[in-house]
Amino acid sequence: MLKFYRQIRDRSVIKVGIAYLVAAWLVLQLADVLVPALGLPETAVSWVLAALAVGFAVALVLTWLFDITPEGLQLTDAPVTTVSTSSAGGRKSVAIVPFHDLSAEKNQEHFCDGLTEEMLTALTRIPNLRVASQTSSFSLKGKDLSVKEIADRLNVAHVLEGSVRKSGNRTRVTAKLVEAATDTQLWSESYDSELTDIFAIQDGIAASVLEALKLKLGAAPSAEQDTTNTKAYEYYLRGRGYAVSKSDRDIELAAEMFRKAVALDPKFIRAWLNLAEMCAIRVDFFSDSDTWPDIAREAGDKLAELVPERAESHLSRAFALMANKKFAEAEAGFKKAIELDPSLCSALHHLARMQLHQGRTRDAAESFATASQCDVDDYESPILGAAVYEGLGEVETANQLARIGVERAERILEDYPDNQRAYYLGAGGYATLGDLVRAKEWAEYALALNPEDAMTRYNAACFYARIGEIDKALDCLENSAVSGTWIKNDADLDALRGHARYRQILEALPG
Repeated sequence: MLKFYRQIRDRSVIKVGIAYLVAAWLVLQLADVLVPALGLPETAVSWVLAALAVGFAVALVLTWLFDITPEGLQLTDAPVTTVSTSSAGGRKSVAIVPFHDLSAEKNQEHFCDGLTEEMLTALTRIPNLRVASQTSSFSLKGKDLSVKEIADRLNVAHVLEGSVRKSGNRTRVTAKLVEAATDTQLWSESYDSELTDIFAIQDGIAASVLEALKLKLGAAPSAEQDTTNTKAYEYYLRGRGYAVSKSDRDIELAAEMFRKAVALDPKFIRAWLNLAEMCAIRVDFFSDSDTWPDIAREAGDKLAELVPERAESHLSRAFALMANKKFAEAEAGFKKAIELDPSLCSALHHLARMQLHQGRTRDAAESFATASQCDVDDYESPILGAAVYEGLGEVETANQLARIGVERAERILEDYPDNQRAYYLGAGGYATLGDLVRAKEWAEYALALNPEDAMTRYNAACFYARIGEIDKALDCLENSAVSGTWIKNDADLDALRGHARYRQILEALPG
């Protein structure tokens, strides 16, 4: 229903319907006056009403089917996106539904979530297999959706689902793979094991899924046992949770959790990688980031020592170089990581952000568009890319990306209604599309959710500057502590440049 509403809104069906009803009411008022004056039969008013009713239906249908352009009426295309969806119809795409806890005590949720994430990590390392992202998978948690609904929502051909049942120290993991188009169960398996054998269970399921999908890619790559330390893994999962919102406080908390994880297990690859990413984000966003480049360098050096040839090592090193302002070397690192593992969507996204940070708008626009294709739940890349394309004067591409971004943001907010980042970036997307009413609602709601968060205030300032509300923009920009490089170079703030308060804000920034 939400998707249908967005379609009728985007095709202006609602606007045309309201305008038609207003015009029809005026015609009826005129008919009431003219029919008696001209000596016409009273039934003439009824005929006018019937004609208006038929015309109303015709107007709505034509509005749905056609666009009004400078060249005249043109048939409305199917929704255009820059995101490739070819995987949906192919054999090589899968979504993993979070495993269900069927234990009598219902106390294995943490174990289920960990197993789901381990499976995601295992399968994303398989070449030519597109795996729906972690955000996509966990958005399904607790939802009563059919396999067909899940496949349609996440644009995949297959769905892997399963359950965990614990009795004493024994655990049974059951998994099944279903082909969405035919609702055919391709494979199912149960694994009985001690809890300590969880990584062996994971390898077995991954190998069986490969066989069921008939990918013929050789032996399934082992999902490497990044850690056997339960407490370290718990800190890692908590860090991942904090990292979602990218608020200033949550970035710090996420980094703290990842540091605790690697303190307990210095060989925990994913914890080091996520720590490097949090440091790069912190430096990219904020001015008061003096200690973060050193932490990022430590993480990059550690992965270079642990897994020098893996994509994660190049990505971690790129984050460290980015945090230390060595942008040319960082770009080479991001591109090498993408070459080795195209599923590392964060590499694409941060490459685009770094290019924008440097003022390379054309490169950034193209990189954001590419990043938008990597993860069907990434609302940030298309919305940020839309703003860049809008600044380049490429309105059609900007609108396409903005529409993709706000639809994804709306979907994320269905599951995470307090995600202020989705709201404030979505406000920018709606501004690009010209829906200023919705844009203001989202910007104001983001501020209401977290009024002191620096990133929320900064992005609200960008939005208000774009729509000409200068005082509100300056109010939000004050005390945001966002990196001076962003404030100086962000095209969204161009309307503020000549104001004394803007200059005072710049002068107050560190360095």
